[in-house]
Parts: sequence; structure tokens; C-alpha cells
Amino acid sequence: MWFTFVPPFFILLMKLAKTFLLNPFALLLSVFVFCISGCEGGDDGPADVGDNDPELIACVGDSITKGYACDGSPYPAYLASMTGKRTINYGVGGQNASYGATIIGSVLANKPGYVCILFGANDTIGNDEAQFKEALRAIVVACKNNQSIAIVGTCTPMYGEHSIFNNGSERMAQLAREVAKEEGVKLADTRKAFGNDESLINGDGLHMTAAGSELIAKTFAKKIH
Repeated sequence: MWFTFVPPFFILLMKLAKTFLLNPFALLLSVFVFCISGCEGGDDGPADVGDNDPELIACVGDSITKGYACDGSPYPAYLASMTGKRTINYGVGGQNASYGATIIGSVLANKPGYVCILFGANDTIGNDEAQFKEALRAIVVACKNNQSIAIVGTCTPMYGEHSIFNNGSERMAQLAREVAKEEGVKLADTRKAFGNDESLINGDGLHMTAAGSELIAKTFAKKIH
């Protein structure tokens, strides 16, 4: 007795050929859809969070996460509503990514399935790119080691009295993208989502309006399952 291994892709082709023998266009379309859905990578599937709680989200960040000067709720509150999961807001005003690296151990002790990370504003004002990237990576690595799903956000735009820092905030956003890619974790590109819409930022040019907080939450929510 002998067996011949036939790759699953070719088995599918044979089945499709039989089914769509009289309709070559339908066959080609089906193969194309299969390749798009099965051959490309992505982060849209269910996440493996180990023994952590898949219904718990930890949000670490600065005053933007905390919800300072927002005329609505902090983004973690909107995120809880959008996902149906419990969120804990670890945002602290005036803090940078280095602070996040010092508290991430205590955050992970609560066994969150997901950790939303949003720093960069105060790092921009402090103008220490190398320290920001190193600290952000430390947060991400700690999450990975704990098998919590890290989701890296990007520094939102700055206007008005903070506009002098806007170029620096774009640089911090790019560094965050690099860390997410290098560490193979999810990216919630909040800065890209904001575009040039100044109505999302309140009068101080830094903190969120209610719409801004909702958009941050929506951007993170897309990465949570």
C-alpha cells in the first residue's frame, strides 16, 4: 500500500474544477479569494492570551489615557463599551514611556489579556527618542513574556501652543511603529487615524475632545477580539 501526499491547495483546486467546470470565471474568482484570505498574514484572528483574562484590557499611558481635559470620557471607557470587555485605566498625567516600563510588572500582575500602550507626548516634549524607543520596547517585551497581547498606539498630533512639538510627535509615532514591527505585535496607528483633523484635539492643542477619545478607542478596538 502506498500513499501520495497532495497539498491541500491542490485538493481545493480539483474540487473547484469539478464544481465550476462550466464556469471558468467562477473558478478563478474562488481561487483568488482563497489566496487573499489564506495566504496573506494578519492579526485579525482570535488571540492566545495564555492564562491571562481575555476579557480584561489594561491601558497604560499619560494624561491622554487618563482623560485629562477631555470633554467626554477617557478613551479606555469608550473602549470598554466598544469591546464589551473590562478596562483598567493606568494613565498618569505628565508621564513618559520610561514610567510605563517601571509599572508594567504590576499591571501584568492583574493578568490582562490585552495591554493598550499609548505614550509619546511627554517623550516628545522631553526630546529623548532613544530612551522612548528603549522604554517602549521594554513594555512590549514584558507583555510578550507574560503572554498578554501588546497593542502599540502612536502619538497623536499636536496643535496650537503645542504645535512646536508636532514634528517631534510624528517622529515618536514612527518609532512606535518600528517597535511594533520589530517585536511582531499589534499596531493601533492612532496618529494616522487622526490625520489633520484638529477638531479631535481640544483647545490646548494636546489633549482630546470626546470625539478624539472615541477615535483612539475605536483604533485600539479594531485590534482586540
